[in-house]
Amino acid sequence: MQFRVFDILWAQACGGSLLTPTAVLSAAHCFYGDQASQWRVILGSSLSNSGGTTHAVSQLVLHPQYVNAVLENDVAIVRLNNAAIYSINVQPAKIAGANYDLADGTTVTHIGWGTLWSGGPSSQQLMQVDVKIINQELCAERYAYLKTQPGYAGWPDITDNMLCAGILNIGGKDACQGDSGGPLAHNKDVIVGVTSWGFECAHSFYPGVNARISRFTSWIKATVNVNKDN
Repeated sequence: MQFRVFDILWAQACGGSLLTPTAVLSAAHCFYGDQASQWRVILGSSLSNSGGTTHAVSQLVLHPQYVNAVLENDVAIVRLNNAAIYSINVQPAKIAGANYDLADGTTVTHIGWGTLWSGGPSSQQLMQVDVKIINQELCAERYAYLKTQPGYAGWPDITDNMLCAGILNIGGKDACQGDSGGPLAHNKDVIVGVTSWGFECAHSFYPGVNARISRFTSWIKATVNVNKDN
């Protein structure tokens, strides 16, 4: 997805997953305080700045319990002005059901055009990287420790609405800046997470944090089906 800068330029800003011809799943923090007219969606291209079809955005629907300060309930539905046409390059994604829980250590895949390292350049080509589901309690303990460090007291807690993933104690693989809103997929097929936040990128001690889709399945389906189009 692209954000309009200074009303003249469009820049790749966040990712998303097409669920129906007019609904895209993404992260609420991408759009907090924005107007729909400031965003557009590109579908059907693996390149960040060329190809595909461009769709204006008609509505940004942030989760009603989204809390920007701590990134709680960090999911959103982006409604498209004109329906997408499915093709070999444009297909709807599947989301995890309410009971779709993965064991610790399960391989999952981040997909996006984010930066290649923390503070680095963005990728022009769509990238993907495999990471592992991290134990929830361990992830919570590590971020609780971060909050004891100077300047980090206000950072989010790990809640049941979040899903941690990374390469624990090794690092080197993760989503990064600009990947927010993009999918964390199981078997490269079912979306189990939406990229949300983390400490730097690919950190060995602090995993990446995602919105846990199984906690939002009902809201996503209800929101998408307000104007059912699939």
